Amino acid sequence: MNLKQYAKEHTLRCIIGAFFVGLFAVGGGMLMDKASASPKFCGMCHAMQHEAKTHAMSTHADIACVECHLPHDNIAVYYFEKGKTGMHDTLHQVLNDYPVHIKISDHGRDIVNANCLRCHTSTMGSVCLDRGKDGNANCTKCHSGMPHGSNPLEGGIRVE
Repeated sequence: MNLKQYAKEHTLRCIIGAFFVGLFAVGGGMLMDKASASPKFCGMCHAMQHEAKTHAMSTHADIACVECHLPHDNIAVYYFEKGKTGMHDTLHQVLNDYPVHIKISDHGRDIVNANCLRCHTSTMGSVCLDRGKDGNANCTKCHSGMPHGSNPLEGGIRVE
């Protein structure tokens, strides 16, 4: 019996099976998306342990890594960046070639700056800004240690 004939004779079973496969794929994807956004997940890699420790002791400890490190203006761009960043981090973890001190890229800094402004819009109205090349605020110029201080015991800059 070929596939086409089987599907014709068992249409309801095929529809129910496809529904559960789809449900499993979507549900599993949602669980993985949520799990991979957490500082605990990010800190599992040896290269990110310092960042996870300092983040846990900072004023931003209750905020997931993706809130700062991924763009939030478009869902497609968000998932593209998440996949690209995840593949990059996985590759360097497997090759074991991360530098001792991880430095954020210019692209990553732009994303972080945009997210600083997204969350701290009301604060920014009363702050004298240092503008970057593109005219936008350069938050990380003064707040480079937030929430990842240079010492694991520091935990970044505390702002009360």
